[in-house]
Amino acid sequence: MINHPFLSNARTLIDHQLQELLAQGDDLSYSSLFLSARYSLLSAGKRLRPILVLAVCESYGVDMGRALVPACALEMVHAYSLIHDDLPCMDNDDLRRGKPTLHKVYPEWQALLTGDFLLTYAFEVLSSAPHLDAEEKLALVNTLAKRAGAHGMIGGQMIDLLSEGKQMDWELLEHMHKGKTAGLFIAALEFGGILSRAPSNDLETLRQAASAIGVAFQIIDDLLDDTHGKSGKPTAVSLLGSEKAQAKAALLLQTGNEHLLSLSCPAPLLSALFDQMVNRKK
Repeated sequence: MINHPFLSNARTLIDHQLQELLAQGDDLSYSSLFLSARYSLLSAGKRLRPILVLAVCESYGVDMGRALVPACALEMVHAYSLIHDDLPCMDNDDLRRGKPTLHKVYPEWQALLTGDFLLTYAFEVLSSAPHLDAEEKLALVNTLAKRAGAHGMIGGQMIDLLSEGKQMDWELLEHMHKGKTAGLFIAALEFGGILSRAPSNDLETLRQAASAIGVAFQIIDDLLDDTHGKSGKPTAVSLLGSEKAQAKAALLLQTGNEHLLSLSCPAPLLSALFDQMVNRKK
């Protein structure tokens, strides 16, 4: 991550909190469910979504203690989505982050149930998060359900699967990315805004910024996958070409940063994260 005194500690705190949230279960008859959940959730991910939650709170001067557990709930939903995305009925991937995917280590049915567990547990974690009142918890639950649901991540995945083997134009592909990829980035910035009690105008600005940066992030993924010869589906690269895709990502980054400038507080940390998400090499 970028060199910042706040972020240098954020990843460690997030990983520690995730470990605590999954520390139970070893003495249960279904203890292997927790083992498989740890395998996926505690693997070497970027933790971008929970870090973005914390970065928004930092921008508003809000204590991290309010945000850490909700941020980890968001990471659980991200992990569940990857587990299900890797299944044979979806993308049928053998590797994730250099490790065998969950259904290659455990039975396929256990991988499916592990994803289900992480999704449902995320809402349990949100509903019992410390330092929050009932209204804040309800707003977080509503946001996560919306951004992970039919009009967000799941809807984007539906477009992806329904379009397999068919022609796709950029407008549909962008719509897919706004749900499948940007959905949880929008949730991350919304989480930070809710936890920071940001003005309603700021919440809308954060949504717009996250939507732009989420699509840009996916375009860079497409570019990196194309470079490494992995891509087989319609992507920004196959539809636009590498140069236009790179230019599109740069324009979306600019749009995201312009949105940040209209917030009621300065957000240089968020802007630096946006830059790193788009200008990465892996």
